[in-house]
Amino acid sequence: MRPASRIRGTAAPPDPGGARRARSFRAAVACALHGVRVGVRRQPNLRAHIAIAGLVLLGGAAARLSGLELAVLAGAIGLVLSAELLNTSIELLTDLVSPGDDPRAGAVKDVSAGAVLVASGSAVALGVFVALPHVWPAAPIAGRAAAALGTACLIVFAIAARESPTAGDGGGSEP
Repeated sequence: MRPASRIRGTAAPPDPGGARRARSFRAAVACALHGVRVGVRRQPNLRAHIAIAGLVLLGGAAARLSGLELAVLAGAIGLVLSAELLNTSIELLTDLVSPGDDPRAGAVKDVSAGAVLVASGSAVALGVFVALPHVWPAAPIAGRAAAALGTACLIVFAIAARESPTAGDGGGSEP
């Protein structure tokens, strides 16, 4: 891996301890919390995901989901929020190394945003599978309805992916 000082002539930040030293666990957690704050401040989509997550968990509790079902929803929510934070870090890094208009940089951002979309869609499908039997007690029918809804979402996603090329990828298919 190249040191930061070799990327486009930028200077590496000073390291007060000389060579990289291991941080304490407390310092690492403080840095991680700072990163979450940066993501929340910079990304309205992350704030929206957090609000939706709160509503989903409150709705799940109101629908009397079991502890395991709430834990599954919380895990899916954690994956979506993690994907959004990774997307934010990729966007920040892309802006740092490619400040101009470069279609390749746009493609990098589009792909990382696509990862968030896939994680979000998967979380919605999982939420439907978990919650639908509680909302619609006819479990066998509800299970089939959830499977049909999930399949429909995948079909719509595939059609949208085929028919809507972005400017960042040159509007064509893969090379």
